[in-house]
Amino acid sequence: MASNTTAGVSPPFAITLPLLPAITPSTITTSPILLATLITTVIATLLLTRSSGPRLHPLEPPLLRPHVPLIGHILSLIRHQAAYHITLQKHTRRPIATLPMLWSGKMYAVWDPYLAAAGLRAKTLTTTPHILEVTPTACETGEVTNAVLKEKGEGLVERMMEKVIPGALKGEGMRGMNEVALRGLGGELSSLAAAGKGNGDGWTEVPNLWLFIRHLVTSATTTALYGPEHNPFSVEAGSEDALWTMERNLLGLTLGLPGFMTKAGRRARATLVGALRPFYVGHRDTGGLEVGEKQEGTKGGVSQFVRDRAGLLRESGIPDEDVAKLEIMLPFAAMANTVPLLFWLIGWVFEMQGKTGSGGQADVVERLRKEVEGLIVGREGDVVRLSVATSAVEQNCPLLMSCYKETQRKTVHQVSTRTVAEDTILRDRAGKEYLLKKGTVAQLVLGAGHNMEEYWGEDVDEFKPDRFVTGSNNSNNSNNQASKTEDGPGSVRAMRAAFLPFGGGSHLCPGRAFAFAEMMAVMATLLLGFDVQPLEGGEWKVPEFATRSVIDAVTKPKNHGDGFGVKLRRRKGWENAQWKYEL
Repeated sequence: MASNTTAGVSPPFAITLPLLPAITPSTITTSPILLATLITTVIATLLLTRSSGPRLHPLEPPLLRPHVPLIGHILSLIRHQAAYHITLQKHTRRPIATLPMLWSGKMYAVWDPYLAAAGLRAKTLTTTPHILEVTPTACETGEVTNAVLKEKGEGLVERMMEKVIPGALKGEGMRGMNEVALRGLGGELSSLAAAGKGNGDGWTEVPNLWLFIRHLVTSATTTALYGPEHNPFSVEAGSEDALWTMERNLLGLTLGLPGFMTKAGRRARATLVGALRPFYVGHRDTGGLEVGEKQEGTKGGVSQFVRDRAGLLRESGIPDEDVAKLEIMLPFAAMANTVPLLFWLIGWVFEMQGKTGSGGQADVVERLRKEVEGLIVGREGDVVRLSVATSAVEQNCPLLMSCYKETQRKTVHQVSTRTVAEDTILRDRAGKEYLLKKGTVAQLVLGAGHNMEEYWGEDVDEFKPDRFVTGSNNSNNSNNQASKTEDGPGSVRAMRAAFLPFGGGSHLCPGRAFAFAEMMAVMATLLLGFDVQPLEGGEWKVPEFATRSVIDAVTKPKNHGDGFGVKLRRRKGWENAQWKYEL
């Protein structure tokens, strides 16, 4: 293994060359051809190695050479994706580096959270070129649309990201979507393990928790987006499965890999376009209710979010057929983070049943149940009303908020790929400057900061439910025994600096409040109303992580959560509860 002073990558990410057959001195001296070949190979290798790194300005991030010249980093990124960045940072302990790249000469890898946050805020680091480059390939748009994207693309992306999306995801537009989604979740959870259902002892079996959460969130979110009357994901059979099949194959579609390598993704894309085509070609997206009517619910209405996005695309000259193709990305973006975050939150919280918190506190799940009682705003007969507003959860449920943030820390691995539009200086927390040169790609690795010991302490790899509870001593290492008001690892200041779950700058996740309300509704309901146990009994065995895709922001479970099921039963006193939620 290379030492920390070696500008290479340690196993398992190092790529080694096969060993040559054994060659003796006598073989060399008696074979002039072999001798010449060996000398040529050695010289070529030395020259290649010397020339494999770009020449850098003194202020540019230090060069980090791979073991295999030119292609080592590329191969490792293809194989391990976002996890490669995390391991590379842990091995080198560098805040930022320049990685030699075969096709472009170099790429910046920004790992330290101070620098990553500065990069997210910098207007000179832009995602627009990457969006415009991959969209025609990923969505298979036509010539007219491609010409529009080429001519008006930058302005279109800017208006969408800075005006249309933020404008639709606040105020009454956001409230309307939340109300529809929460109404759907309440209906599903009210029928779950209800009296008279399940097996003889009252348990309802969920063979695959991942698929259960996926369907629950997909149904609620798509109804909130498209309205209950014309929701393509309830009208068109197979569209829900197609959505998540395409999501798994999105990287291959984005890269434009050959058809024989992306058959499943291409079939799923065609199914999704077929489901969305009647909605957009038939202009069903213009059928939403007015703001005043939304205040009483959005029965039958299409969200302002969907309407405004489609309106901007049509206004820019994009045909209805291609509006449907472009908008296959919308439902994916709306719930791609919610589903895995909720899955891990449920898995890790209920895994702690019967276990005490750090410092010997009571059973973590029992503490959470007492907390969420504070969210009850009314109970009339069997109807239970819970507030899932962010302010209510923050005020009443500090441990639940901590579990939620710890789940984000453990699973958000987002890599934000940007192009440096102008020479840009980033400064770390000590004031050291790094120059990013115009025209170079920079990857801002938010997941690296979530895994750095110097910010979180020696227990960085563990799930600590009360890590974010102010004043808690949540670690056994000496650094974290200090007060959280200090600046060392595990301090409030250090954790706040390293915690970047929603991106930042103009790309700060605009739908985070919507997703939070959905997750808290499900989590509070399960804690209050249900006993949750492993399907086969015994200990909880939460799945391992799947490959941390550079397309996703949140890590998913390996093999789609196969083998991780649960059983649920109504808790005493909540057998007939009907759940409703308020903001």
